[in-house]
Amino acid sequence: MIRLLMKYLKDFKWELFGTVFFTIVSTFIQVGLFLPESKRILDQGVARGDLAFIWQSGGKMLLITLAIAVVTLITSYLSARVTAAITCRIRSDCYNKVTSFSSQDFAHFGESTLLGRTMADITQMSTFIINLLRSSMSVPIVVICLLIMISRINLMMFGILLISFVITVIYMIYNGAKSKLYFDKLQEKNDHLNALFKEKLTGVRPIRAFGNQKIEEEKMYAADQDTYDAAIFANSKINFLSPVSLIIMNWVVVVIYLVGSTQLRSGMAQISDLILIFQYISYFIATLGIVPVLVNMLPKVAVSSERINELLEYTSAAAESGVAKVSQSGVAPAVEMRNVIFGYAGATDVIANVSFKIERGETAAFIGATGSGKTTIMNLVQGLYRPTFGEILIDGVPVGKYEPSKLRSKMSYATQRAQVFRDTIKNNICVFDESMTDAQIRSACDVACFSEIVDGLPDGFDTVMSPGGTNLSGGQRQRLSLARAVARDAEIYIFDDTFSALDAKTESIARKRIRERLKGKTTLMVAQKISTIMDADKIIVLDKGHIVGIGTHAELLESCEPYREIYKTQYYLDHGDNAERSGEAE
Repeated sequence: MIRLLMKYLKDFKWELFGTVFFTIVSTFIQVGLFLPESKRILDQGVARGDLAFIWQSGGKMLLITLAIAVVTLITSYLSARVTAAITCRIRSDCYNKVTSFSSQDFAHFGESTLLGRTMADITQMSTFIINLLRSSMSVPIVVICLLIMISRINLMMFGILLISFVITVIYMIYNGAKSKLYFDKLQEKNDHLNALFKEKLTGVRPIRAFGNQKIEEEKMYAADQDTYDAAIFANSKINFLSPVSLIIMNWVVVVIYLVGSTQLRSGMAQISDLILIFQYISYFIATLGIVPVLVNMLPKVAVSSERINELLEYTSAAAESGVAKVSQSGVAPAVEMRNVIFGYAGATDVIANVSFKIERGETAAFIGATGSGKTTIMNLVQGLYRPTFGEILIDGVPVGKYEPSKLRSKMSYATQRAQVFRDTIKNNICVFDESMTDAQIRSACDVACFSEIVDGLPDGFDTVMSPGGTNLSGGQRQRLSLARAVARDAEIYIFDDTFSALDAKTESIARKRIRERLKGKTTLMVAQKISTIMDADKIIVLDKGHIVGIGTHAELLESCEPYREIYKTQYYLDHGDNAERSGEAE
């Protein structure tokens, strides 16, 4: 926590100096001028019956009050300025860190915990900083000044107050530190609750479709109750600190009153001194009331600062692999995998011992059953994940050696699930290049068979898409995704099962146009249907994460049994039992 605060507070030295300075000034005015003035009123005004002196002292106290208000406003402004600036910088650094993550780095943390760290934890830090600068910083200054003033008046009362204060603070810090573990567990449960919220919001339609509302409600209730119990338990460990400390200090007040009355009867103290001491003690207890608030926050802030530090200091996959500027070799294959093994976190290997080469200008297709690792290979080629073992090379250079921007500039990617942003169709297509002309956008839409959809919309290319493209059908979203991919000038084009929602006629036209448009470009294509990839230069067949065949369509029909089975299944589904009987007759 201290390390995180020092990292950001060092840029606000003058503001911090001003906050400390004006806090000292405010305390000096109140302790050294305002409160002693009441003693002078009793000693000189009331005792002598001097009404003019009382009015004069009352006027001074009003001016002193005004000065305290002005100084307090300056202190509040400086502390608010520092807090807002630090919070802004921490959140900006966390945001920039998250946006620099690869998919593997992102999966390392998870969406729910990243949301908690960048929002709730930073808000917790902000609350702590503002309390530290505005209120808590005044505590040691006020306590020291009051103890000095009381020691000058009555040493016995000074001793009682000092001992009780030290005992109270030690008690609060000790018990507050013990509760840190409970708040750490509470944050984990909050992250889990965030993850469940996300699941329920993004999966609301499937939940309704399968009639699982009751089951999901029970899951949500159980997680909510678990978080509730953890919050009650954690807060119960620190919420008693404030009342216990106030009980101790109020008993101290009773003891001081008894001692004061005894001293007054014995003539050891004057009534005006005791009244001034009682005023000091009241101010002391009011200031001490801030300490439990700060101590209550410490375990929560300690956990939040650790989580923020863990995020900011996390070394991303790209940094660990030693990113360096690279240049195109000109002779190596466009894409190559060498004995690659990879598995997602918490899962067994998704692909194992995968090796292949895709030359420049080749069209390579990947086919296999669901879960065979096709999309995983596409993600590895783009550097979104690092292989557990083996090498992935683009133009003969390991993917990990590329600068992310350099690697991204080489590729254009049409995702398996079409991504549509809440923006115009034009901006959805030219999202990679704002300088793209209307003619280029129209050309890309023609290739993807999307122009006919655009022409049927009231605002054409200026039509605003709803989030996720819910105002388009599945096939229309895929066409938009294809248009976005082909609109970009890249060296490698990746189509991850982006023809699956198209009808046969539209798919045939789109594939033909894309093949003509990308002639001479390296193309990687994932598909479920053999009809989509029959004309590929190279077809790579995957089965349970292993390559079981590489070749052209004709070669694989002769040599690869899994490919032949896929072909037979799809051929029979398309042509019916007559085709099967005809094949048997032959």
